[in-house]
Amino acid sequence: MEKKVLLIDDEASLRRSVTLGLMQKGYETEPCENGMKALQTLEMFKRKKIPLDYAIVDVRLPDIDGLKLLKVIKFNYPGLPVIVITGYGSEAVAQEVKTEQADGYLEKPFSMEDLARVLDEIPTPEAEAATPETEPVATPAQGQSTSTYALVSLNASADLMKVYRKLYFQDNVLYCDAVRGEHDLVLLLQGDTQEALNEIVEKKIKAVEGVEDVVLLPVQAPVFGENVIDIMGSVDKALGRDKGEGEMYTNPARIRASSYVMLEIEKEKLESIYPVLYFNDQVVYCDYTRGKYDVVLLMKGTSFSHIEETIRNKFKPLDGVLRIKEWPIITLFDL
Repeated sequence: MEKKVLLIDDEASLRRSVTLGLMQKGYETEPCENGMKALQTLEMFKRKKIPLDYAIVDVRLPDIDGLKLLKVIKFNYPGLPVIVITGYGSEAVAQEVKTEQADGYLEKPFSMEDLARVLDEIPTPEAEAATPETEPVATPAQGQSTSTYALVSLNASADLMKVYRKLYFQDNVLYCDAVRGEHDLVLLLQGDTQEALNEIVEKKIKAVEGVEDVVLLPVQAPVFGENVIDIMGSVDKALGRDKGEGEMYTNPARIRASSYVMLEIEKEKLESIYPVLYFNDQVVYCDYTRGKYDVVLLMKGTSFSHIEETIRNKFKPLDGVLRIKEWPIITLFDL
């Protein structure tokens, strides 16, 4: 029986050449162009009890960093051997690959003989270890509460600090941030129903002296294909994100800037765009919303230029992203 290899690389030409090369050496290859597709394929193989012998993971992927994907695979599929490949090799990358217990490492360009040799040197795992049974990640139970972003604009004579303090301490206000952008304040409201939040906005928030207008962005659950939400939860668990252990923010002293980032996107591209945003290390919150903007991000970085660089290089090039607006958060000290 041919051994089956999961190949994860965003370069189509490499996927084709490796698939053909491995086929000639007796391997069957399942190619995937990004990390989310790979995780969906792994889950599908597990459900259908299809044996998988190896995974080949490129370091640079369009949605989730390949070294993080290595960690996720080792966490959720501990019996599956993983070979890491990269065109950007360095001592640091090689050391991290070793630390995360990859079973092989190759720098591009490599020959099929090189790759076959690495695969042959890996001990054959026991049959049951190749597709381990892991507990399913339950989709969080949906409670009765609902959340809405409120974008607050003030009139020219308003005292920003005074309005901020009044809104900050109101019931149903989870977050209240002053921003530089089209609006003056961004609030996150939570209540039993959207109708209740609408009433709070009309009777309490708009009643505050200095408030001129409020635009609402109700938060809603994105609708994705099979298992996407569960898979995203499993990634969070493997990377410690469910416990607030994001790599960059284990050292709070490095956080120098925070911004709200508003995106308008093509709705039919949401499933491919959302994971890229969600898994980015600088994204603290990623919410799908209804209204003027489709996605609201809270981003943090070592500086505002750090955030802007990520937006420019990672988010703007995404197929389906129409417009992006960044609103830096003004700290209390600045106020």
